Amino acid sequence: MGQEKDGPAAREATHPISVRLVIEVLRGMAQVDLLPSAVCGLIFTAALLAAGWRYGAYGLLGSAVGTGTAYALQLAPGAVGEGLLGYNGVLVTMALCGVFVAPGAWSAAYALSGAVAATVLTPALDAVAAPFGSHAFTWPFVVTTVLFLAAVPAVPRLRRV
Repeated sequence: MGQEKDGPAAREATHPISVRLVIEVLRGMAQVDLLPSAVCGLIFTAALLAAGWRYGAYGLLGSAVGTGTAYALQLAPGAVGEGLLGYNGVLVTMALCGVFVAPGAWSAAYALSGAVAATVLTPALDAVAAPFGSHAFTWPFVVTTVLFLAAVPAVPRLRRV
């Protein structure tokens, strides 16, 4: 007889994929504050929504796009499950649609493409940092945001705030 699995990971494995995705997206929101908890992600989302609907909505979209990109690229499932590949998408999306770039449909699309770029950049920067005993942390957000902000003047439909 095999051992029974205990703990949150075993319980989550029994959830339908839609419930797991919601949990992972909320964990991506929570990882902005270094917390891998869906409940904390829900509280963080509520706080962003209280600050302005765009922040909460774009934060959730950024986490969802980051998580979806990580799944599409088959990146580390454990990291995806903990929200570690969603939080840079949250930060990039909020920065590029409302904080540094005027909000609108074009900046939303631009910001979501930034979330994809940050997700792709995360394992690359993790590989660069690993020999030094470190991790990418928010470097994908920083690099992506700076590069995308530098390109804003070249895109006529975008303008900085």
